[in-house]
Amino acid sequence: MSDSVSLVPLPLMSQRYAKAFFDLAQETGCVEHVEKEVASFLKVLEQNEDLKHFIHSPFFSVREQKEALNVLCESMGSAHQEAGHIFRNFLGVIAANRRLFALSSILRAFQRHLAFLRREFLAQVTSAYPLNAQQKGMLCGALESVVQGSVVLQVSVDPTILGGVIIRLGSYQIDMSVITKLSSLKLALKKEVS
Repeated sequence: MSDSVSLVPLPLMSQRYAKAFFDLAQETGCVEHVEKEVASFLKVLEQNEDLKHFIHSPFFSVREQKEALNVLCESMGSAHQEAGHIFRNFLGVIAANRRLFALSSILRAFQRHLAFLRREFLAQVTSAYPLNAQQKGMLCGALESVVQGSVVLQVSVDPTILGGVIIRLGSYQIDMSVITKLSSLKLALKKEVS
């Protein structure tokens, strides 16, 4: 699963284009190869500020956008000819429909769709202190048994939670932090006093 896949909801338009793109890749039997094309393109897009400005600029004609994207795709190369052709055509459709401003979102939605079908899940874990490999393994194993799929942990450290962990998986959040427990205790004590 891509490291860039996050839990932030994507626009419906992006999801629709991504689903159509995924269906096309599946029909041609080269989903894995198209996935590599998408990952390569997103990497270039993230590293190149000029490309980001070009994609978000309304001042270029559709023809100019298509030509530039074709040149870029050719310079990136493609390990699989059919996947490269499908990807270039898809970019052409996005440009023709004047939706290049949403290209990054569409490609991330494609990655999410693929991860969902593979039963791969991203769990964002916040802990007060860095987790060691054994703790990560135990947590990952417990989450995998719950979701019946593979889980990738994205761990961050936030000392303000004092202890424990906060886990976000899909639309669920499990908050076992000390700060939340203290807040709950504080509210309970206030109710008892008043």
